[in-house]
Amino acid sequence: MKQTIHLILYIAIVTLIIGCTGKNSESSTDNKQLQDTVYTNQKAMDVYDYQPERALQIVDSAVIVGNMSQVWADGLKARIYSWTHMGQTVDSLLHGPEGVRFDSARVIGERLLTHDSLKANIGMHQDVLEVLVYVARQQQDTARWLRRSQELVEVCHRQGDDAEPEALRTEAEVGAVLCTMGQHQQGMARLDSVIAILDSREHRQFNWLDATIIALKRKISVLNDEEKYIETIPLARRIIDRLDDYERHPQDYHDGTYREPADSTERTDYINFYRTQMQSRLTAAYATLGEKGSMKDIYKQIERSVRDVTAREHIARYHALEQQKLRQEAESRSRMMTFVAVASVSGLLVILLFTGYLFFQKRRIQQKNRALIRLIEKKDVEEQKELKDSSSLFTQNYSLFTQIDSAIRSERLYANQDIGRQDICERFNLRREMLNQLLSDYVDGQSFPAYINSIRLSEACRLLNEQPAKTVNAIAEEVGLTPRNLRRLFVDQYGMTPTEYRTNIS
Repeated sequence: MKQTIHLILYIAIVTLIIGCTGKNSESSTDNKQLQDTVYTNQKAMDVYDYQPERALQIVDSAVIVGNMSQVWADGLKARIYSWTHMGQTVDSLLHGPEGVRFDSARVIGERLLTHDSLKANIGMHQDVLEVLVYVARQQQDTARWLRRSQELVEVCHRQGDDAEPEALRTEAEVGAVLCTMGQHQQGMARLDSVIAILDSREHRQFNWLDATIIALKRKISVLNDEEKYIETIPLARRIIDRLDDYERHPQDYHDGTYREPADSTERTDYINFYRTQMQSRLTAAYATLGEKGSMKDIYKQIERSVRDVTAREHIARYHALEQQKLRQEAESRSRMMTFVAVASVSGLLVILLFTGYLFFQKRRIQQKNRALIRLIEKKDVEEQKELKDSSSLFTQNYSLFTQIDSAIRSERLYANQDIGRQDICERFNLRREMLNQLLSDYVDGQSFPAYINSIRLSEACRLLNEQPAKTVNAIAEEVGLTPRNLRRLFVDQYGMTPTEYRTNIS
């Protein structure tokens, strides 16, 4: 009878464990995958254009799971408030009138400028200033526009040659502000100086192309405000000519900077956006000058461009809504499965506890002394076995980690920008929990992205030292980073940019 009861209890407990594991393992895996893939900076920026509410939720969740600091999250919120295409949605979320999002972005940005961590992170300092410049321009606050633009120029210059296009782009911004404030001669001189420097650039690079377009566009806006329409025609045509060249030779302009469109669709949108703006400027100029034939041709081009861009935007919004619906359905199913699992486990636990109580209460007095003796003997044996197993397991785990680390370095797996924890798990047939334990034991508990970035940073330092002829952009690509991310890692780790680092070691 006793053996039968033991067998029944054993089967029930095993069934309970398997049921919990089967239902919760997928949930646990999904949760960890969400932590790695959903709650990140990139995921928030992927949807902020037409789903600012979702982007803000991702940022808040990233802070909760530890993927993002609160300072960085505040910077992203300011960017989402100011740059989203769904401005009315953000105004509604903030429970304010139209344009309250800009006030919120400005308050956050100005608060961040006083934060010590921002002062030490020049890349993030630049990001916050870019948001403040944009907000001031949208609110037509010329005093703040000028001051923040000048601060942004100084920050760009502190980063060396890598940030020269950013500095020139902002110099053009300063020139436009000066013209707006009535200092026409000084502002126009600065605009002309920036355009001359950009025109002297012989090599095709997207970052320089974008800076040229922005500078020419700023000058066109100033001339248009002054009703000097005839002077805007050659400038608008120069932008269209450059966009045409970029459209014909996109690979020649590839430089890996964060401003560059990520794929052909984004590239087409970029070209059509600025081309349509310039065609509109030309149309207005021709209409003013009375050149009806030229105006008709430009109208046809504008109509085609607007139709293509509008269709693409409708498709993008449809996909965004579809993804949101699928995500909500998946979350609903997950909640239902969790409820069923909890209810089932709770009921089974109640039955097991009641049965166990009756059984052990009856046998407790008779078996107490013998159980204590067996427990003492068993504990001694288990402690010796545990000590032996622990030593063997540590040796095996260290050998496995050494094998993984060697493969990542020797086979240059870190050069793949998209490498993730799951890739390593599949390569070495590991569970994610095992890989996390190895990182905790042998790299001071670093997360997988931090561990990979430490290898990339070490390799970048070696290349900067051993290959002085190789550009920083090329080195960033070789170690699996964008130039911007490489610069941020260097500033965070060494307090200097890659260019400054190379200069110090030479």
